[in-house]
Amino acid sequence: MRKLLVLTLFGLAMTTVVAQETQTISPRSSRLGDRQSASKYILSASGDALLMTVKIWGEVQKPGLYDVPIGTDLIELISAAGGPTQRANLSKVKIIHETVNETNEYVSSINVKHFIEKGVQNEIPEIKPSDTIIVPVKPTQYLLTSLSWTQQFLSLLSVYSMIIYYTSIRK
Repeated sequence: MRKLLVLTLFGLAMTTVVAQETQTISPRSSRLGDRQSASKYILSASGDALLMTVKIWGEVQKPGLYDVPIGTDLIELISAAGGPTQRANLSKVKIIHETVNETNEYVSSINVKHFIEKGVQNEIPEIKPSDTIIVPVKPTQYLLTSLSWTQQFLSLLSVYSMIIYYTSIRK
C-alpha cells in the first residue's frame, strides 16, 4: 500500500512539472533551454494530447515557437500565430521539413492564397514536428521599401541643394 502511495505521489509530481512547461497552441518564449531535448513530442497541460514544437517566421502577427497538437495543419498554425500581416505573400508560404517529405524534398512551397480563394482543403498540408514555416513578404513591399529610401535620399539632397543655393545668394 505504501509503495502505491509513493508511486501515485511521484506520478502527480511529474504530471505537475510537465503541465507547467507546456501550453496548447501557444508561443514558447521562456523555454529556450530545452531545445537540446531528443523528444519531438510534449504532453499537453491537461495530459490528454501530444503536442509538437514548430516554428513560424515572417509576416505573421506573432512569429515564434509554438507547441501545437499533432494533426495541426498550416492554416491552423498561421491562425494560432495571429494570422498573416497585410504585407504577407500567401501565395509562396514555405515549409522547411526536418526530414524529407512525401515528395522527397526538404522544402515545400504552399499557395495559401489559392486555399483562401477556392477553399480546397486538400492543398493545405499537415505540419510535422520541428517544421519551420516561413511566410514571406510581398514583392511589392520590397519596391515600396526601396522607394521609401529613395524618397528620403532625395529629400535630403533637396535640403542640401537649398542650403547651398541660399548660402551662395548671400555672398
